[in-house]
Amino acid sequence: MTTAEKLLPRDTRVALQSLAVKDCSRSLYFDRYSRPDLDKDPRKQFFTDGFGAHRSSIQAKNWAAAMRLDPAQLIFAQLQSRLMVNMAGGVMVNAGLCLDRFGLPYIPGSAVKGCARRAALATLHEWCETGSKPADKEHEKNLFTAACASFNSPTEILAAIAHVFGWSEQDWSQKKNDGRFVSDFAWACGDKQEEIWKKTAEQLASQLHVAIRDEHKETPWKSLPNFAGSISFLPAYPVDLGKTGKVDGLPVEIPLLGKLELDIVTCHHGDYYASKDPDKKATDTEEPVPVVFPAVAVGHVFAFALLALRGCDKELLTHARAWLTTGLQTFGLGAKTAAGYGWFETKPAIGEAVLCYLRDSAEAHRKGREAQAEKERQDQADAVRRKAREELNKATANMNEDESLLYTLTVLQEPQFLSKLDRWKDLTPGERVAIYQLMRTAKSSLWLDLRKKAAEGKQKEKTRWGLFVGDIFKMAKDRKEKMPS
Repeated sequence: MTTAEKLLPRDTRVALQSLAVKDCSRSLYFDRYSRPDLDKDPRKQFFTDGFGAHRSSIQAKNWAAAMRLDPAQLIFAQLQSRLMVNMAGGVMVNAGLCLDRFGLPYIPGSAVKGCARRAALATLHEWCETGSKPADKEHEKNLFTAACASFNSPTEILAAIAHVFGWSEQDWSQKKNDGRFVSDFAWACGDKQEEIWKKTAEQLASQLHVAIRDEHKETPWKSLPNFAGSISFLPAYPVDLGKTGKVDGLPVEIPLLGKLELDIVTCHHGDYYASKDPDKKATDTEEPVPVVFPAVAVGHVFAFALLALRGCDKELLTHARAWLTTGLQTFGLGAKTAAGYGWFETKPAIGEAVLCYLRDSAEAHRKGREAQAEKERQDQADAVRRKAREELNKATANMNEDESLLYTLTVLQEPQFLSKLDRWKDLTPGERVAIYQLMRTAKSSLWLDLRKKAAEGKQKEKTRWGLFVGDIFKMAKDRKEKMPS
């Protein structure tokens, strides 16, 4: 048994060893069948094989519906560069990706929340640092304009940030580490920290009905309990558009849903980084060591969902959506964003194009369901008629033509029989005689009802049954017989 096989959970090894890669779950393949012992070409082949492992689009199709999410409330953003998420776990743990149990890449809610929070705090930081609200200038667009458009002061935006994302004791810390604030709140507010914190904390305490202790009158934030936040950031999943290539309204071509690609990072100074010698120099004489890893392909459209928790002011949801939109297109999401990975485009045209497709797809799906239901109904009706015809043929096998015709009319359901009467003029003489006989015997009660309608009913009923009743009376007279009365 190899070292890698020893590292594998025994139950996973037993379950997968007899399967072809294409039949394995892609998520399971990368997560539980990893091969950290591989290097260079074998490592590349391991990832390439895994890209072809089994995956399903069921989650991408149904997750929003299962959560009862209105597509109009989702944020749609298209990936403009390759995406890497979960790289902190190492490049061989789940392949450095987040793959759901269906094998599709997704973005955890914690990463989505972090992206939005970063944008919100960066907006506050610029406001406090420059002393003016971030806004577009002539011939110059400010990246944070939309993120603070509805706020009138730094205090307001910090209070909203605290409400949306929550806080812990650490967030209200004034400590520094190597000259830098430990708290993001402190970094964002800068020199105006205490002034803004005091007003914000008093506002939060009032809204949360928290009493500020006497010893905290000048530092009211110290009386605030920890708070979990008012907005839930759900995992983001790729949208299944049912097509690949160019789509109107989207700036980048759509790849195959869930497509993964090989990327590469090259370490040029491995000896330098591995050395414990403080005097070791990084030189250009070392052999570069390329390392391949998987990444999510460019062009995927992800759907981001934010939910307001119970009792939350709906305006906070609007703020959170604006911050997430700003974060996706300003800072990106996932690992190595500084190197160009994880960048998104969130133009309104993208959402409009996706919603248009989803509506068309839903309508086509509805029509398909209706057509299938109609076909099933028709098939069922055909089967009933076929069975009835077989039973009729069997019952009349030994009858002459008149007996067979009389029996056939007798077993008809009333709606079918009345339909025959509506076509009285077009019936054969034999059918008319058979119906006349039934009117005098087995269907005498129906005869009485129709006779009454022809004589006393509304004009529509008189028109419908007058000719038929008259002809039946004539047939009875010709035969010198009486009809039931």
